[in-house]
Amino acid sequence: MPAGAWDAYRRALAALAARLAAAEAGALPGDLIPLAPWGRGGVVSVVPWRGEGPARAAVDLLAARAGVTPRLAERPREAGPALEVASLAAVVALAVDAPADRLALALALEGVLAWHRESDRRSAPRDALAFALAHAAGRLAEAGRPVPPGL
Repeated sequence: MPAGAWDAYRRALAALAARLAAAEAGALPGDLIPLAPWGRGGVVSVVPWRGEGPARAAVDLLAARAGVTPRLAERPREAGPALEVASLAAVVALAVDAPADRLALALALEGVLAWHRESDRRSAPRDALAFALAHAAGRLAEAGRPVPPGL
């Protein structure tokens, strides 16, 4: 992520987590990902797949001793926060597929933010996932709620 881009991404991720947690049952609202953190108006629209678009990002999942490790295989050619916005859209797609797990997903996003704030910068980024899942499970346990199987 380019220098200075983390703050915009952090704000967008926090807004998405809060909006997911507040979403009512049923269809998700269309304003989950605001573009304001990047100095643009409007929101990201997550729509059903309609075929390849002009921007493309490909990720290879590699087996490693520590677990599955993502590696960016193809990066979009266009400038701007394409990868950051694409990752937020992927979270929305997860929320659509797992409506009962939306709160857990929002708490996991909160865990990613906490990991970034508290982690040693030499720590592998894949550690963020383990931290985020443990954070979400802990927060759900504190509230006396079961951990959903999808988490």
